Amino acid sequence: MITFIDVDNNEYQAQCEIEKTDAVNGEKSLSGTIYFGQDVKNNIAKGWTLSFLGEGYVVVTYTKNDKDNTITFSAVQAFFYKMSKTGFYETWNGSHALSNYLDALFSGTGYTYDNTASVEAFEKQDWGMSDRLSLFNGIIDQAKVEFSVEGTVVHIVPAMGSDLSTVVRKKFNLDTAEIQTDNTNFATYGRGYGAYSKPDDTTSDRLKVEYKSPLYDYYYPKFGAIEAAPVADERYTIADNLLAAVKKAVDSSWAISLTLNLVDLQSVGYDYAMANPGDYITVIDESLNFSDKVRIIKVTSDYDIRGTRTKTEVECGRLAFAEQQKTSQSTLSNVAAGKIPVPNEWLTSQVQLATNSLLAARTELSFTDQGIIAIDKSDANKVVILNSAGVGVSTDGGQTFKTAITADGVVADRLFGDLISGIAFETASDHYKIKLRSGTMTFSDLDNNIGLLSAAYDIATKKTTGTTLNTYQGKSLSLGISDPSKAEDDGTIPYKSVFKILDSATYDDPKYGLYGQLVTAIASSQPGGMWITHPSVIELSANGGTGNQLEVKSSKVSVLGDFNVYNGSKNAVQVTRDGLRATPAYELAENYVGDIGESKTGEDETVRVDIDPLVFDLINTDKPYQVFLTAYSDAQFWVSERGKDYFIVSSDSPDSAFGWELKGKRRGFEDQRLVDTKDTYEGLEKMEGLIPNGNQNVQSNS
Repeated sequence: MITFIDVDNNEYQAQCEIEKTDAVNGEKSLSGTIYFGQDVKNNIAKGWTLSFLGEGYVVVTYTKNDKDNTITFSAVQAFFYKMSKTGFYETWNGSHALSNYLDALFSGTGYTYDNTASVEAFEKQDWGMSDRLSLFNGIIDQAKVEFSVEGTVVHIVPAMGSDLSTVVRKKFNLDTAEIQTDNTNFATYGRGYGAYSKPDDTTSDRLKVEYKSPLYDYYYPKFGAIEAAPVADERYTIADNLLAAVKKAVDSSWAISLTLNLVDLQSVGYDYAMANPGDYITVIDESLNFSDKVRIIKVTSDYDIRGTRTKTEVECGRLAFAEQQKTSQSTLSNVAAGKIPVPNEWLTSQVQLATNSLLAARTELSFTDQGIIAIDKSDANKVVILNSAGVGVSTDGGQTFKTAITADGVVADRLFGDLISGIAFETASDHYKIKLRSGTMTFSDLDNNIGLLSAAYDIATKKTTGTTLNTYQGKSLSLGISDPSKAEDDGTIPYKSVFKILDSATYDDPKYGLYGQLVTAIASSQPGGMWITHPSVIELSANGGTGNQLEVKSSKVSVLGDFNVYNGSKNAVQVTRDGLRATPAYELAENYVGDIGESKTGEDETVRVDIDPLVFDLINTDKPYQVFLTAYSDAQFWVSERGKDYFIVSSDSPDSAFGWELKGKRRGFEDQRLVDTKDTYEGLEKMEGLIPNGNQNVQSNS
């Protein structure tokens, strides 16, 4: 019985004949005929899904036949349907790591990925603005990797399948075979073009290689050099690497595919592992004079209404996924829309969720000298062995056990669970290692520890007070911001530090740097006030750092620019016999500079007073300046002349002493008078509530 689910998640049962197709890195699909299940036949509509062998599929086409009261349908695996119906509305250019592309494509889809393939960063131009499946196919193609879907996790691997010891032979487990060759892209010669000698000059010399296949001399007399499309990639800087790429393109240009109709000997008790897409098997057919190891590209299996597999047909070949996938990208949207049936080329390998696999398994137990062996009746590649050495799980018929529990430990490609607890966990790259042990995470450079994340512990109270992240002396610790779009060719993602403990810091002399921009206020509740200290100079800037407005030194404070005091006074504080007293500055309506001195007139009852050259530099004597006189003798005094850099004082008697005070307008500020600060009362109220009850300092003479 097959379970169908409508848009409202109501479930219906039906009996169907199913043709299930799987292929390397393509879309897994079903086509079937519904014979029994009236609710399904009456109500099936767009948006319906079904579950078959523990996997979810979306119905994309269905046809009702009133002659025999059946319905034929086609369906695609849910992952491929959803990804084809989800757009990616960005455009990327340049080189990025594989993980960057995958993160962007899987974001918000409900699917995640697990990547075990090592792929260097690669370049895309105008990548994006399409459905996510087409973009995903292009990324997988260029990265030359393969993938499988397990529930909501997409596993990225260098290559799917296993190298099986299975032999397929005519008259034994091979019913019919058909060999097809494709010489369309056949080539015997290729060229490669790599990096320029001057990276910014495309007219400079370029790395070049050429390759002739072993068939070159044989075909040359008739056809000449049969040339492949050149490999042109500026990322190649080493001739051997470029030559390997050209050789691969030429040697794989002759395509051979083999279609086999296998006899399922498992159904009659033979312990034979039915191969899966990606597996390598050995095929022997004397009538075709063929004997070779080939890779399974596609598997098509027929199931009757009881769910029994009745026929298996496999297509084998040496083709890479990139070549197989090209046919699927152009038609996926039409298939998902139900406009055309699912092409056989679109299929992916079968991987069932662990829970569904366990519940749906039909298992045969054997008690042998090796222990208890459990073999899945529907797929003899799946083997579990239990003996005194431990437990092992195999997916290649028992040749290897990639998941095992023994006295030496647990081996597994992947671990899943809500909680994993233990004593120590460790992960490492080529140059960095992280170890979690007893609640402390230690970071090292493979040779020495360089930092740790642990609990903060108060030795005095013997209590845990929080969490601490530390770096060791001689090592830095950064909190920064990364930009995946600027990834290096090797996949390294650059970052800029926002906060950094410097590698020159020590336990007794901690040092750190702040490199980011603060976008909030600095607030402190430290008792006694907040201190900002430096051994020599503190500078404050309010113009983006182009210049400082306040400079604090050990001996003085300098203000660069206007200095305004609101509702207060500018005071000099001095020591008196009665404590420290403030002496307010004298305020004027205009900007003046002054000087004070004493002198006396001569026998001619006059004296010339020269203005101090430094004072002369500060005031503009082209503007009228003022001289105030104080008599220190029994005489009368007046200013008889005001020169540019002097003034003359006269008296009515000779040898008469006096004091003088000079006030002149400050040079550069001659026209300023009671300058409008443009501040408002409302603004002052926000400045620490300077005017809580209005402007109490305003008075009127009206």
